[in-house]
Amino acid sequence: MLRIKEIDIIEEKSELLYHAHFTQELLERDFEIAGGEWTAKDGVLVGFMEEDGGGLIYSHKSFEGDILLDFYGKTVAPYENDLNFTFCANGWNYEKGEPYDGYVGGMQGWWIGKTGIEKYPLDSNVEALTGMHRFDPNKEYHIQTGRVGKRLFLFIDGELAVELLDNNPLIKYGRVGLGVYASKIQFRDLKVYRPYTKPFRTSYEEMRKE
Repeated sequence: MLRIKEIDIIEEKSELLYHAHFTQELLERDFEIAGGEWTAKDGVLVGFMEEDGGGLIYSHKSFEGDILLDFYGKTVAPYENDLNFTFCANGWNYEKGEPYDGYVGGMQGWWIGKTGIEKYPLDSNVEALTGMHRFDPNKEYHIQTGRVGKRLFLFIDGELAVELLDNNPLIKYGRVGLGVYASKIQFRDLKVYRPYTKPFRTSYEEMRKE
């Protein structure tokens, strides 16, 4: 179970919409490569971007509505930064070299080791960043992220790392993807769910009784 403010996300009851066991054929068939070098083999996807810029892949398929991305990722030595992802997205603006509308998040990013989620276009001023997560470049992380209603969330190895409220959430777009920024990242086992949720209400009095 993933618990955010007043909402429980029940993973085992969520509807599986897509599951990628990565191969080069699947990558080229199911995704748009919008920057960087991407290769896939035996279930593992590797993204590489040498210059100080972003490289994202976007699903051709759109998954509108509440969304939960579930995948594993790690940096590849000697790179130790920017393990990224996107959801509720409208793809890549090639003219400007940046995403169209969408949420982009990541670990060990923003040049100073932040973990967070931001909304494009950036002048929306919707973002939440934290420096509390202690990133280990040698570790593979289990990442679960997405949107339920107005709430965006990022769980790392089952622990809530970031939660934020967007009062004008992106509901028109549903492309999802993975990304790098001046880094090399290894991903596997990408799943896309329609999250099953139920309200969570309590009080301190009830909690003290447990």
